[in-house]
Amino acid sequence: MARIVVRMMGVAKEAAGTSEEALETSENADISTVLQTLIEEHGTSFRDAILDPVTQTPVATLILLNGVEIGNLQGLSTPITDGDTLVLLSVTHGG
Repeated sequence: MARIVVRMMGVAKEAAGTSEEALETSENADISTVLQTLIEEHGTSFRDAILDPVTQTPVATLILLNGVEIGNLQGLSTPITDGDTLVLLSVTHGG
């Protein structure tokens, strides 16, 4: 098992009702697996806050693994290892 910390900010934090939680994942888990676990725990409001309803991919959410944006890694397929910190940061912008 891998133990990780998930930190949530903005809309993700509001939908989850917490800013941080510890998770245990399987050894072969990736970021997609962690997101599915969080959705199962926090329900549809959390899912709707972080995923596009059509593509089911993160929308307006910056995802960092140990301080690195996952687009610079392997995206949602980036493996999770023991001790990692995953940050979900809702991006808000306007004009």
